[in-house]
Amino acid sequence: MASTLSPPDLRFVEGFLGDLRNISNEGRKKHSAVKEASETAIVRLRNLSLNGKDVRQSIVSHCLDLLQPILLAAESGNSKLVVLGLQALQRLFSHETIADTSLPVVMSLMWTLMESHTEELKLIQTITVIITSSNILHGEYLAKSLVICLRMHFNKDPVISNTAGAAIRQIVPLLYEKALEESQLRNGDTRLDSDPNFRLGTAVVPSSLGRCGADAYCLLNDLCMIMNGEQHVWLIGMTEMTRVLALELIESILAGHHALFEAKEFLFLLRERLCPLLIKLISPCIRHSRIASSASSTSPSSLIAEKPSFPVTVHLIRTVFVLLVSYSDLLRNETEIFYSLLMKFVDSDKVQWTKLLALDVLFRLLNDSKMVVLISQTYNTKAASEGVFGDLINTINNYIMAVFVRPNSPSSSASTPTSSTSSNGPPVVSTTFAHKDVNIQLVPLGKAALLESRDSEPPVISDNYGMSVAFACLCFVSRTVLDLLEKNPQFDADRTALQTIVQHSWCGMLSAVSSLLEASCDDSVTDSLLQICKVYVRAAGLCRMDTVREAFITALCKAAFPINYTIGILKSASSRLPSLPNDVTSAPINKTSSDGQTIVDPENRNQIVAVGTPLSSSFQGAVMLTSKNITCLNKLLEMTSTLGDLLDSSWILVLASMQHLAWILGINQFVPGLANGLSKQRQRPSENQQSTILTNVMMSDLPELTKRFDEVFQQTRTLTDASLHHVVSALCKLSADASESAAVTREPSLFPVAKLVDVGMVNLFRIEAWWAPVTQNLAIAAGSSNLVLREWGTDAITILVKESLSFDFQQTLLQSSPALQIKILQPLLGLSQIGWSDVRLKLFISLNHVILSSAEKIGSCWKPIVAVIGAVDGINDENLVRAGFKCIQGVVSDHLQNVSFDCVEQCVDAAAKYGNQPQELNVALTAVGLMWNLADHIYQQRATFGVSQERLQNSMLNLYKQLSQLCLDVRPEVRKSAAQTLFLAIASHGSALDIATWNRLVVDICYILLKCLEKYCTTASEDRISDDDDKVIMHHSRDTAKKQWAETWAIVLPAVTKTITGSFTIVLKFKQSQQVWQGLLYHIQRGGISGLEEVSMSALKCVDDILLLSGPTPSENGRSEAQSPHTKSMLDLSVQMLDDLWKCMHSIGIGLIECMKRKTETDSLPSQKLLTLYSTIFRRLNARMGNNFSSNMLKKLHDVFPAVMLPVLHRNAAKILPCKAEISPLQEAVLMIAESLQTEILKPRSATPHLVTELFGLWLKFARQSTSIPVIGRSLAMDPGYLSTWWAATFSLFSETAMQKVYELYTVTHTWKLVMDSDVLSNIIQVR
Repeated sequence: MASTLSPPDLRFVEGFLGDLRNISNEGRKKHSAVKEASETAIVRLRNLSLNGKDVRQSIVSHCLDLLQPILLAAESGNSKLVVLGLQALQRLFSHETIADTSLPVVMSLMWTLMESHTEELKLIQTITVIITSSNILHGEYLAKSLVICLRMHFNKDPVISNTAGAAIRQIVPLLYEKALEESQLRNGDTRLDSDPNFRLGTAVVPSSLGRCGADAYCLLNDLCMIMNGEQHVWLIGMTEMTRVLALELIESILAGHHALFEAKEFLFLLRERLCPLLIKLISPCIRHSRIASSASSTSPSSLIAEKPSFPVTVHLIRTVFVLLVSYSDLLRNETEIFYSLLMKFVDSDKVQWTKLLALDVLFRLLNDSKMVVLISQTYNTKAASEGVFGDLINTINNYIMAVFVRPNSPSSSASTPTSSTSSNGPPVVSTTFAHKDVNIQLVPLGKAALLESRDSEPPVISDNYGMSVAFACLCFVSRTVLDLLEKNPQFDADRTALQTIVQHSWCGMLSAVSSLLEASCDDSVTDSLLQICKVYVRAAGLCRMDTVREAFITALCKAAFPINYTIGILKSASSRLPSLPNDVTSAPINKTSSDGQTIVDPENRNQIVAVGTPLSSSFQGAVMLTSKNITCLNKLLEMTSTLGDLLDSSWILVLASMQHLAWILGINQFVPGLANGLSKQRQRPSENQQSTILTNVMMSDLPELTKRFDEVFQQTRTLTDASLHHVVSALCKLSADASESAAVTREPSLFPVAKLVDVGMVNLFRIEAWWAPVTQNLAIAAGSSNLVLREWGTDAITILVKESLSFDFQQTLLQSSPALQIKILQPLLGLSQIGWSDVRLKLFISLNHVILSSAEKIGSCWKPIVAVIGAVDGINDENLVRAGFKCIQGVVSDHLQNVSFDCVEQCVDAAAKYGNQPQELNVALTAVGLMWNLADHIYQQRATFGVSQERLQNSMLNLYKQLSQLCLDVRPEVRKSAAQTLFLAIASHGSALDIATWNRLVVDICYILLKCLEKYCTTASEDRISDDDDKVIMHHSRDTAKKQWAETWAIVLPAVTKTITGSFTIVLKFKQSQQVWQGLLYHIQRGGISGLEEVSMSALKCVDDILLLSGPTPSENGRSEAQSPHTKSMLDLSVQMLDDLWKCMHSIGIGLIECMKRKTETDSLPSQKLLTLYSTIFRRLNARMGNNFSSNMLKKLHDVFPAVMLPVLHRNAAKILPCKAEISPLQEAVLMIAESLQTEILKPRSATPHLVTELFGLWLKFARQSTSIPVIGRSLAMDPGYLSTWWAATFSLFSETAMQKVYELYTVTHTWKLVMDSDVLSNIIQVR
């Protein structure tokens, strides 16, 4: 036998022979028929195995013979024989050696054993082996086998019942696996062929199905009919069946057999049988909930009648869950209905266990990221906020809100056993969420507590579990969103999935997270909730869902503050959002007292860590921040640092919150770059004396928190230009609000100003992206009426400009871009339009820094810089003047070589303005010196400026004009310095001027200056100027304004004279040179007769200088007076010019006489020195006239001499007269005038002998001085104190000397016919 059978067949035959022997041995004593049948079967089996044919086929052919001992053993009633028989039967079925014709006998045998309750466990095992190990039973026989197991399942013996139940749960899924395998073998596809004659809705089994498929179809159909209360048609003989078991079997059928149900035949069962049935069976749960929540008049019996079965409901929901997970693609409409039913389970009026059961399903669904995506994309035909997925999230939110607002009724208290304390007093759990009387503790979640329950009655489960499930569901959805984000959804499918999830779920998610966040008492839970917010912000930003992003950021920002603290920007952002389901903002869940103050958690779960003053004007009292608020703040800062490019317009919300929190926490703000940064000031003492109070922990964390604040703005360097624009716009808006608050006397927050600087400092490399809006806003702050805000705004602009100029731009961008240079400097220059002196002071200080450190980068911007520096009109602050002057001094001293000619002209005007300013004398004097530097620079570089000659001439003329105006300054020091500088510049640089410019210089500048000086001197006060304590004691010669103006006049007049005489050859080329000459003599004459000693002396010296420069003057002995070795004849004076000069001197003399007539005070009369100088110069002028001296001139001398002679004062006699027996120097000078004329007349070949008679008349007039006192002498003689005041004895000596000169002259000329014909002798006799 070993040589003819294969090893499997051999093992089967040997095993079956062993089974038959065991039956034979067991039936040997009492059951001979069994023994005989067994032996016969053994012989038959051996023969069949030895005939060389297929042993299996042979056994099948003789199956009835071989079954005979088995049947007899089973019918014997002997337990051992029954077991052995069933064991042999299992072997035959396992080796598939049972003929179809034998099946009725076998099934009848097993039915009999079932009914007789014989070896039921072995029978169950046999049926299980038969079905699982072979593919023989089909149709009614398979149904009968299942009925046998089902009937034994309801056996009173729990072992048998449980074993049968296990067998059923094993067999049923196997049948559907066989059906699926059959379909794959028949069609090569998972989809079964459809019967064209099959009509949906009939009870006929589709002919297109195979044997296994038909069995599967009939089984599912019967199970549906059983659950629906209909008569089953396939499981004939089944006497008892529960819905729980049916649902469990259906669940096992549906699980893992999706491919089988793609066929229309099976899909029909799902759509037309199973789904309607499930919906029907679920309905009592909903009806019961409504009844239970209705009026109490309902009878208890009706409640019991309508009360749903907990096990049935659980299995219904489990079946529904399988359909939702695996068949949503086939049953779209049906699964949508199931979702709606699940959501109704969680309605607030439902019993606790139905809510938790539905939440378990949602927990399983949402725990699968693929299911989340599937739900959101499959059921999205509704509006964006009303899709199935959105409704699911809203359902979870509704449950959370219902827990928090649940009334304190007995029925609800039973479902809320968890609190912070037990009935005995000591704490039993720590609270995760706390609201009013509701305390929730999250519990660990493993398997679904209700969905996996096998209990017949619902367990008592608290809200702790439900809230844990709800919270987990929210986290699952957030995790799915995060997974999609981590995939970097650049493909349309991923982006669409992400957008759909966020679009459908954000409303409910926001409401739920906000509620939980307000009630949270656990740091880890709070962090998870904040992470959800961050994930949604990131997703919304990526998908460009501005409303969603703004909503979550608003919620996150609000969580960082106490509930009743309002910020205007956040409030307006909330008002723009659509209505949220159970919006917590409309019904806050925090605890408040009657006066509106937040009540502190009695267990101090969220302890207060900081108490500060509010920035919001709508909040009264101190602001108390808890540890949870600080946690939210940290998450907000983290989100801002990492998601900056996604915030866009929501930056304003984040920055406004940071501003308020920085104020409350007392975080000082600093302007980077300042040596001593300005810290933020607290509330004004008059308004609030309260300062920030921090716990020790908070004080230790504050430096790190401050660092994180700064990092937010440091990270802006990584933002895109668009995101940076949003940041800047937000800060500008906050800065504008701060300026408005400052205008209404409220202390402004300096946060936006400081942070604008921070942002600018780290983004200098892309300065053009933010410069204009930032600096414009800072300029508004700099112009604020609030001192602190104005100071910060100014500092911010100055430091940004400084840093921008010092920044190393790529490829010397700053130097090569004049537009960028102007753009950078424009905000700084714009500060000049602000009238506040402190702003102008910082402007000048900053400009000085720029000039000293960044001059090479200014380039084309020198012109506007100098324009700002020169804008000193109306400044009354000495500090401003000094600061501004440092700037112009730096430009002129160090950078004139780098500026354009236009800028040089501006520097001239600016220096002139600083010279004119009245506040700072030293600045004015130094400014005059700068004008000399400018004049010299223009002269030295005139060939390199590249401008027209006309413009160059006008520029130099303008500089001289500015200096001439400084010569009229009210301060004598400035006038003196300006005059010296003016004429030194003219003398040094006049060679660069053409004739026309020279003409304008002399006429329009010099002569106008002299005219103005005469006017100011004439009208100046003669009151004595009092000495200031801080000044040197003033000399008496300068103790009046008139004397000080006289000093200036005395300086300018000879300088003008020297200027004209020094360039006389140019003057002679003027078209009106004669008028220019006469103009000079006019001003000399006006100075000489001014009545001011100093000016008159200066005028006379001008004439003397002209004489010296006009050529040598003959001496009395006929020889020319030697010129100074440094004097060179430069003036070629014409006869007319000399005549004009003589007339000028004559007019001066007349004027001096008139002055002596008007003034009788000795101190106001012309001095002996002045008159002596006048006489001396006149003598020289007469000599210079030479042959041009006429008799008319000699006659006019009688008008002046000796009338100009004054007596010598007694107090000066010792100084003037070496010996009192001598004449005074003045008298001697007068005598020398006549002697010089006499010498000229008496010299050989003289051209003027005809003047001898007139000369006698002059000498005789001199001789009469002792007897004929002139007018001035008479007026003095009338003074009672004449003799004590004046020394008049010299007049006699003078007359004697003159008479002696008459005698000498007559001795020489008495023989002249002209003398003899005249009455000279008679006149001499009369005098004697």
